[in-house]
Amino acid sequence: MAFNVLKDESSKGVMDCARFSRVALMGFAVANPDYSMKFNIVPDDKCRPHPDHNDKIPPFDGSLKISLGPRMPGVWSGKPPALSTEFRQDPSSGEIHFPTPEPWRLTETINPLQSQDPKAENRQTLNVLKEMHWSRHLVHAVVALKLPLSEEEVDDIYINGRDEALLLSPGLENKSFGWPYIFPGVIGGFDAYGGEERTSKTEQFRRWVSLLESKDEPTLRQLDLDLSELRDRADEGLIYGFTIINTPEVVKHMIKNPKVHSVSVIGVIPGS
Repeated sequence: MAFNVLKDESSKGVMDCARFSRVALMGFAVANPDYSMKFNIVPDDKCRPHPDHNDKIPPFDGSLKISLGPRMPGVWSGKPPALSTEFRQDPSSGEIHFPTPEPWRLTETINPLQSQDPKAENRQTLNVLKEMHWSRHLVHAVVALKLPLSEEEVDDIYINGRDEALLLSPGLENKSFGWPYIFPGVIGGFDAYGGEERTSKTEQFRRWVSLLESKDEPTLRQLDLDLSELRDRADEGLIYGFTIINTPEVVKHMIKNPKVHSVSVIGVIPGS
């Protein structure tokens, strides 16, 4: 895990805590759907007034600590490959230090999303799963769609859950970007749910994109994100694929759906 450094040339001074966590932290999550993030310290807490200090907002030290690991079952047991790292902004120069995760099987599968020969890939998936029993194995896989679909249409195929992600771009030029199915909470003053009990994931993504400004473009570019494309995908509101963590039978069933291009197994975890 290395660090990339970006000087935030478009802004005067450094980002405040809210903007830094909203743009850098959430931008990283969108740009890296192959990785999952959990927070050691909820970032928004560092941006809120402290009740024991006359409700003054504590000075932002430019660092947000997180746990980061490949998006796979069982990664949050506290053991590798999960790791603790930080997003850091130099308080004097504005330089931003991002973690640079290593590519792995999921990274290769979603870049680009439909690069696999569907017949060969689906045949390989069936071969991998044929001897498995639903009660003894958990399968992590990527489902690539033949055509992008609305979230409602995707829910008819499979309702996501756990530590899964929706893929919001095909990744033809850069790696596919996506949105975590389980949102980690309020980040930088941005509440994905907006106080509503049920909010679609594509609507959450739209809300986040609506908060981005032209001054955020250097930070987004460092993450291989383009603001214009993010806005286009937000307007489009379609899903190009998704990850799934479920039993072998559920994963095999995805292959039979006429709207599915291919199903690629990322890993298999023995059941407890």
